This record gives sequence, C-alpha cells and structure tokens, in this order.
Amino acid sequence: MSRPLTEDDLGAFKAKVCDVAAELFARNGADNVSMRQIAAALGVSPMTPYRYFASREDILVAVRIRGFERFAVLLEDAYATTPGDADAKAGAAGRAYIDFALANANTYRLMFDLHQHEDGGDIPLGRAVARARATLSAYGDGLVRAGMAEAEARAMEGLIWSALHGAVSLELAGTTPPGSAYETLRLLGRFTARL
Repeated sequence: MSRPLTEDDLGAFKAKVCDVAAELFARNGADNVSMRQIAAALGVSPMTPYRYFASREDILVAVRIRGFERFAVLLEDAYATTPGDADAKAGAAGRAYIDFALANANTYRLMFDLHQHEDGGDIPLGRAVARARATLSAYGDGLVRAGMAEAEARAMEGLIWSALHGAVSLELAGTTPPGSAYETLRLLGRFTARL
C-alpha cells in the first residue's frame, strides 16, 4: 500500500508538471500542447495531471505565476540591495532582468509573449504580474521625486522596459549576438544619466 501524499509531495509534483509544461509550451506553442502530451513527457498516465490541475490553461497560469514571482524577487532584491542612487539601483535591476530572461528563456517567453485574462486584477496571476512591474515603477517614482512630470516618468518606464524586453527577445532569438542585451542596458544607463 502506498503512503498518502504530503503537501511537499504535492508541491514537488506540481513544480515538475510546471517545468515540463513550460518547456513544451515554449517549444510547441501554448495552444499546441495537450494534457496528454504533458502526461507523456512526465511518464505518467494521461489522467494524472488532472489530479493537480483542472486544465492545461490552469497549468499555463501556474507556470506564468511561478515565473513572475521568481522574476519579481530577483528584481526586488537587486533594487533593494544595491547601494547608490536610483540610476545605480535601476542598473542592478536591469541586470537582474536580463540574467533571469537568459537563464529562464522558456518561462520568460511564456510570461511576456502570452496574455491571459488572469493577467490583470486581484487574482494570483494578476498580483504576480503587478509585483514584477512594481520594480520598474519604483524607478519611475524616483524620477517623479527628482522633479520629472508624472506622465513623462511613466513614459520613461515604458521606454526602458520596451528596450530591455526587445533586446532580450532579439538575443534569445539569436538575431543579435550574445551580450547584446547587456550592451543595450549599458547604453540605456548612459542615456538616463543625462536626464
């Protein structure tokens, strides 16, 4: 007789499902992956994933929540632990952004290349997205405190995020050479230092 599953056992298997699903989603496209394929990749019966997740969509939400939460922790830590002014903190957060994206390419793509209705609002995925976005907003808040108009500071946040995301996406696609995203960050730092 098998022993009952503990909370740790359940959490470990859910994490394994998310790891396998993230790879399948990234490789095949989220819409082209079935629960049966996830089960096969895990080496379990087709019904096993349903014990942990109601649907493929629920697995996708879980993968993205986990990614946004890990991403947010790295950005928050970089921003909070870096000494110096807002520019130094933003540079550290930018490096953490790139580090995460390059080390977790599949998850990063799922986080930003997809949109689900759960991305907004006060539900787990919406909160995870907002938490990740908050560090970028902290930089904009610093610009406002330094005298920049609110609308301009928020536009600057969008510009920096767009530039970093674009640089990372191009590097992940192999369109630009390794290190290009870090070079973009360096140039952004030079640009923002002149403001």
